Amino acid sequence: MRSEPIARLGADSLVGAYRIVKEIGRGGMATVYEATHIVLPRRAAIKVMHGDLLGQPGMTTRMVQEAAILEGVRHPGVVRVYDCSLLPDRRPWLAMELVEGETLASRLKNGPALPAADVAMLVSDVADVLAAVHGFGVVHRDLKPDNLLCTPRDRDYPLRVLDWGVARLGMMGRLTLDGLTPGTPIYMSPEQATGRNIAPPCDIYSLGIIAYEALTGYPPFEGRTVSEVVCMHLSRKPAPLRTRCNAPDELCELVEGMLEKDPALRPCTIEVRQVGRAIAQELSPAHEKFERSRREAEVAPGATRERSVRSTHTTIDADALEHGVTEMLPVVPKPRWTPEIGRVPNALTADQNHRAIAPRTPRDRVTGEIVLIDKPY
Repeated sequence: MRSEPIARLGADSLVGAYRIVKEIGRGGMATVYEATHIVLPRRAAIKVMHGDLLGQPGMTTRMVQEAAILEGVRHPGVVRVYDCSLLPDRRPWLAMELVEGETLASRLKNGPALPAADVAMLVSDVADVLAAVHGFGVVHRDLKPDNLLCTPRDRDYPLRVLDWGVARLGMMGRLTLDGLTPGTPIYMSPEQATGRNIAPPCDIYSLGIIAYEALTGYPPFEGRTVSEVVCMHLSRKPAPLRTRCNAPDELCELVEGMLEKDPALRPCTIEVRQVGRAIAQELSPAHEKFERSRREAEVAPGATRERSVRSTHTTIDADALEHGVTEMLPVVPKPRWTPEIGRVPNALTADQNHRAIAPRTPRDRVTGEIVLIDKPY
């Protein structure tokens, strides 16, 4: 039972230590506002759950879980959480890092398809975020273009993965509305549609759907009803990417591998990140410029170039290699200078003016120590 009526939030409303500036987004679960801290020079995004969801079981827990995920996962592709609390009407709210950018859904509306290099980099960046959160036992379960915020001017990371409210955290049970599986049907993996084996491969499949749509302008499966789309995810293979876009074969193979029906056949997040980044580098303008200049340098522009190339090479007769004699000269290190030692005169008969080389003592005859003596013993 609520102690107070649902508060109406707008400009200048206070939420904790934050003053709302304006509404910047609205979803099925919450409304997001731009706000400023009343003391600190900090801007924030305030996420407040809709009032009509207070009666739904588990919804408040979702908001708290999202705050726990954002606080626990340290990755620049995941927004930081500043605060979490309840309004007087018992609605939970989160204060998060405010990042300016454009969602992938908005980009796809403005231009139906993205360049292959951008898609490869997008896939790599999202996979890097997933690798971090999967290491904490977190599965997003609702990857879609609306939840990918592109921030190309951001110094920390070029995108943010948003909306962790329906994520699965560790061994916690599924938090679902009555009769509804978390996720968006168009981007939902087959195992997620059946409610079984919810694991990291689910996010890989959803990312593959996003990449397919970004390359072609359309998702691989579209139907008139939710059940029709789910049936396609379970039983139908998508049309080959090579027939719907001009992306390189390596990128097509990567995306189609992410859309395998069997989760065990999909690549892991580390593989997606590495392969996607390598493809993006090969497709980047800087790499193309480098390859073009290298090829031009290898091609002779004229006869002068040909003569200079020939002069730097030695022609070897094949018959000489087959029947000739190869002279092997041993490499002998330069010897160290050693004085000439002739006959060693008898120390007993040596002249006083003669400097002889002889052992110092009888014991030195064994050790081999020799010294110069000026007179006999």
